[in-house]
Amino acid sequence: RACGRRGLATGLGLAGLGLAQGYPIKSEAKSRRDLSVNASGKDLLVIGCGTLGERVARQWKASNPDNLVVGETKGTTRHSSFQEHGITPRLIDSEEGKAGEKFPYVVFSAPPSSSSDYVKDLERAISLWDKSGVLVFTSSGGAYAEEDGGIVTENSPTKDPSKSPRAKVLHDSEQTVLKADGTVVRLAGLYTLQRGAHSYWLSRAQVSGSPEGLINLIHYDDAAGLVVATMEAGDKAKGQVFLGSDDQPITRQEICEAAIRHPFYGSKFQMPTFTAQFGPKGKRYDNSATRDALQWQPKYPTFTKFMESSD
Repeated sequence: RACGRRGLATGLGLAGLGLAQGYPIKSEAKSRRDLSVNASGKDLLVIGCGTLGERVARQWKASNPDNLVVGETKGTTRHSSFQEHGITPRLIDSEEGKAGEKFPYVVFSAPPSSSSDYVKDLERAISLWDKSGVLVFTSSGGAYAEEDGGIVTENSPTKDPSKSPRAKVLHDSEQTVLKADGTVVRLAGLYTLQRGAHSYWLSRAQVSGSPEGLINLIHYDDAAGLVVATMEAGDKAKGQVFLGSDDQPITRQEICEAAIRHPFYGSKFQMPTFTAQFGPKGKRYDNSATRDALQWQPKYPTFTKFMESSD
């Protein structure tokens, strides 16, 4: 459905962080007190500033050029890119990372796989938020319990946290954020031309799961725009759960077929074989409430249309 210009989403497509060596960090990391600006009310800290986080940081900086935007990572791989786009890089274990300076806007987009104590890392993020703006935790639509092809909205039941370690991590993390009046954005499966489930599946001869299982998707750029829209919503976003996806779920087989029609894949790969004829049917996201609340719609309405229009 068509809505306004920007929006918000949720999920967990959170990218890993690189570990390049020898980049000068300390000299580049600046306190807000060092910057000659008067609009520190929109300064942003992105923790776990990977594939999604850097896109959030770039979009926020483009809209707020006079504000400090800090991208915090475990390694330095992305730091030269940060600087090219006006983002201040810092390492999580640097002096600046340990100083405890608070920010009005905080985005936590680090993946659970990057941490031995994910909830503790979220608690640290909350401690760095001054609560004048918005804190956003990018979670996953995988938190929802539905697996029989039914419709899922922002308030649909989630998985029993006692059933799996992943379900418990998502549950405990979301509750930690919501209790602090932060915002949870559950994201569908994230993708670009070269990143996502399609890239993984096409690189393998066999894929586990049913070819007819439904997958909900959202482009990384749209997901970043949704996070930005959440922050721009201000107080009305606090304590809320939003759901981000494009306009239409798609089956595993349709994902592979759409990707392989693109020259980048068609010349290198063949359709994989799906090893299960039956299995969970998946779910269908309806994020109408999120779109209405944040006046947002995705730039890329479906994965198929993205593949048809991408160079």
